Amino acid sequence: MRADINVHTRGAALEAGLSLQQKRQATLLYHWMSLDYLKALKTLIDALLHGVDVDLELAKQQGRDILLTNDRWGVRDTATNWSTFVYSSLEDFRKATIKDIALRAVESYEFTGANQCSRMIEEHSSLWMTPDEEQRFKKQWEKVYRYAGKVDSAAGTGGARNLDDFAMVMAWEESRTLFPRLPKLRVRTDVFGVSGKRPPRTGVYVAQDDPHATLQFAWTGNGDGVIGQARTFNDIGLRALAAVGRDALWVDGSKMAAFASDAFRRGEVTDRHGFDVDDEKDPRWAGTIVSMQSFVKRPTDWYFVEMIDGESDEEDGVENTNEVVATRLRCAAGQPCPREGWWFTPSKANSRRPFHQGEVMPAFTTDYGATHWQWDEHQG
Repeated sequence: MRADINVHTRGAALEAGLSLQQKRQATLLYHWMSLDYLKALKTLIDALLHGVDVDLELAKQQGRDILLTNDRWGVRDTATNWSTFVYSSLEDFRKATIKDIALRAVESYEFTGANQCSRMIEEHSSLWMTPDEEQRFKKQWEKVYRYAGKVDSAAGTGGARNLDDFAMVMAWEESRTLFPRLPKLRVRTDVFGVSGKRPPRTGVYVAQDDPHATLQFAWTGNGDGVIGQARTFNDIGLRALAAVGRDALWVDGSKMAAFASDAFRRGEVTDRHGFDVDDEKDPRWAGTIVSMQSFVKRPTDWYFVEMIDGESDEEDGVENTNEVVATRLRCAAGQPCPREGWWFTPSKANSRRPFHQGEVMPAFTTDYGATHWQWDEHQG
């Protein structure tokens, strides 16, 4: 009975409004998985192929292949060889994108062909190109690859979503100028899904019980659209969040470096994941190094997040009043509770509990300084 009440109360809190980070995640996911985004990908592929057509024709007119054919390497460095394997792979990429556009009518989503093309490009010589042609092609291909990668990262396979909070924050920093106003979003607590199962509706889903879990896109048109497990903060991620704050997490290099350096010094974090010694002290890499060991996956239940067509968020991308309270209401240990309700502290796992107004907030022994309690935006 208690669990039912908690889910109901949690749903009411979500219904009142997503956090700013959750709004941004939902906005990006709906953008990447939209039909317009996929059509724009096709346009980019068309432009890439047109440029290659011009280069291949010029190479043919100039007779470059004659100079590149030899006894040792055969035709590996020629335009003909590149055209046979790489160009055909790019054409397949284009055809697959056209197919994907058609499949959206039945709410079916798939990986793009970007990774296959990338392998072909890496495995075949481009010596037949002039330096300028090669530079131009690589620049165009990088744009196509990064653009398609957003679809691939959101799609996953069989619920295996690859997006976490770090990836979403970085993506928002890269794309925020595209969204001067966020779309209006509504949490539908009457439409719910379960990790590992196909969703009842195609779209974005938010975890019912975890405000830190990354939102994800799931769909009904084929089996790969099942809702994946929640990717959320582990103890290291929660400590980083508490140490640097939500707004600075991942993006403030100096604060991330200070946290990472201290965590390594204490031996709480030891894996640099291929980075050099002391790179965790570098503001350029600290966030990436910490992010590689800050998340855990677990199954949970989800609510559907509906995007209201043609309507914008009233707050223009800024937290509404309830969210400001949820994000900024803090209380140091030893001080009286300023508001009755549920609170938690990143200083201790499973610390979430209710407090009465005026009740003294307890302290815990921690290596990260004084204990600070945070108002839980999801009451109950």
